[in-house]
Amino acid sequence: MNKYEGKDNYGRPKSEYITKLSLMDNDKFEDECYFMIYQSARCANNPRADWHWMVDACYDEALKRDPEASIYDKAYKECYKDHAER
Repeated sequence: MNKYEGKDNYGRPKSEYITKLSLMDNDKFEDECYFMIYQSARCANNPRADWHWMVDACYDEALKRDPEASIYDKAYKECYKDHAER
């Protein structure tokens, strides 16, 4: 079974988002990671929110691009600095 089978909360195939991520250049992808990390944290009280599987998809894509997932790690650190270190 594919981790991202099925549809999102709006009825769109999850595979569309996976494809969208794979087509992004690294700068756009880093921005997407940052946004998904932020949204997932913001919606922590709603475990069914799409943001949670989307942030997982970002991490998985980051691992495909680099075994260290450095793009995701950079986005995470930046998001943490912007929103949690206050």
